[in-house]
Parts: sequence; structure tokens; C-alpha cells
Amino acid sequence: MKRIEQPLLTELLENARIRYGHRVTLLRVVAPFVHEVGEGWRKGELRVAHEHLATAVVRDFLSLGARSYPKRLNAPELIVSTPAGQTHEVGALLVAAAARDVGWRATYLGPSLPAEEIAACAKQRQAQAVALSLVYPNDDPDVPGELSRLRKLLPQNVALLIGGRAAYGYHQALRVPDVRLITDLGALESALEELTAAKTKS
Repeated sequence: MKRIEQPLLTELLENARIRYGHRVTLLRVVAPFVHEVGEGWRKGELRVAHEHLATAVVRDFLSLGARSYPKRLNAPELIVSTPAGQTHEVGALLVAAAARDVGWRATYLGPSLPAEEIAACAKQRQAQAVALSLVYPNDDPDVPGELSRLRKLLPQNVALLIGGRAAYGYHQALRVPDVRLITDLGALESALEELTAAKTKS
């Protein structure tokens, strides 16, 4: 990635998927890679072009993987996006892929959507949960308001999950109790499994 060798980077990811399977590659290769790229960009060790290349390659890699999942018409649905002003989408792409790995349907809406648009989609799709990735900037004064508004617009039975590098700070700034902070993909999978179990009981 540092050498801007896109074909080689794509080949390495594909080789990992063949060797370890999609799930392990997602959790143990792609997610740590994305984290390292983000840290390098934040510290000034990588250029914006490096970060954009990594995002493009990971997006293509995950979109190809998404086609291999079977159709699950009765599976619970997760809506995935980033709030308005949050343009870094690779974390959201990882969330959608991880959700599909544990048997959920995932509708990925792309980055930087207003609360009203996300809520409208969640209602139309009768989603059980909404997941938002928050990476950068980590001090946007509009984001807490967007999250609070989304929580109010969503039905009470729809879970709102937030994660990403900037999520903790925004979560601390919220005055809304029922927004769940997700620390990593493992925690996301646990949260989705809990929601599935709760729906089964009800």
C-alpha cells in the first residue's frame, strides 16, 4: 500500500481469503490493516492518497465477498452508514461485511447521510438495528445532535450502534441512554447475536 501497488494489494487480500477463509481474513487481516492505515494517516506517516487507495481496495474486496452470501429472506436486517459530515466509509463497509458473516442482511447506504435519511431507510426496510461508523473528524459539533435526532426518529425497538476511532468521544457527549458503543468487530458480532436472541424470545 505504501508503494501504491494496487494490484499487489488486491492479490494479497485475495490470497488471504483463499488461505484463511472470508471471516478470518475480515477479522484478522482486513480490520487490522484498515486500523494501521488510519493510524498512519492520522500521524502524518501516510498521505491522503494512501488512505484513499486502501479504501478503494478494501471496498472492492468486500463488495466481491458480499456476492457470495446466500439470500436470507427472514434474517434480521442492519442498516449501515456514517452520519452527516463523516466521510470515511471503510469502517462502515467492514461492519456490513461482519454482519453478513453472522447471518444478518446488511444494507449499506454509503457515507455522510443525515439522520432523517437513515431513519427513513430503517423504517422502510423494517430493520432491527442501525450501525454507524465514526472515524474523522472526532470533534464535529454537529455529530452528537445528528445521533440524538436519529435515536428519536428510529422506533424504540430498533437498536442504534456506533463504532469507530471517534465513536467513544461522541458517545460520551450524548445525552441519550440507548445508543450502544461498539469497540471492535468482535463486539459488533456479540451485539448482533444478542439482538437475534432477543428477537427470538419475543
